[in-house]
Amino acid sequence: MSADAVSAVEDGLVFRLPLQTEHYSLELLTPNDFDALYAVASDPLLWEQHPETDRWKRSKFQRFFQGGLANDLGCFVIRETSNGRFAGSSRFYGFDEANRCIRIGYTFIARELWGTSANREIKEAMLLRAFNVVDRVFFDIGPQNFRSIAAVEKLGAVFSHDESDTKAVYVLSKHQWFKTSSVS
Repeated sequence: MSADAVSAVEDGLVFRLPLQTEHYSLELLTPNDFDALYAVASDPLLWEQHPETDRWKRSKFQRFFQGGLANDLGCFVIRETSNGRFAGSSRFYGFDEANRCIRIGYTFIARELWGTSANREIKEAMLLRAFNVVDRVFFDIGPQNFRSIAAVEKLGAVFSHDESDTKAVYVLSKHQWFKTSSVS
């Protein structure tokens, strides 16, 4: 690995680089993305199983958005490549170089994409990026968020532990991912 590549891993820069899939682009969130992203996030049904069920409210979403901008590993806005439409958001966070793990989460996608391959396609790109650097990926999920739990279980993640009343932790190892994934 080149010195530049090692430095990019050490400072987490590798996790801030844009990602491209067949149908989606994941680009770093900017302050100018608020209105278009809020147009997606303002759907109350997106948040009905989430511990913060009123995140669809502008003031609550503003806090979420600011957290994405402040995240040391950045935050992705997800756009459909066919039309440029905003489709949601996701981010890497909690990079632990010493223990070779990272977290993926804060993900939401437009309701019209539920039940499609969108989440899997997006997460596969993020997991491929992550597993070039780490051995484990954690997903923090509200224990009543059955849609998100099912989505990460389809990726091969398994329940690890409850961190609090509002956070269940799921884990996916690099070995498990490449053993069960269709991605190579």
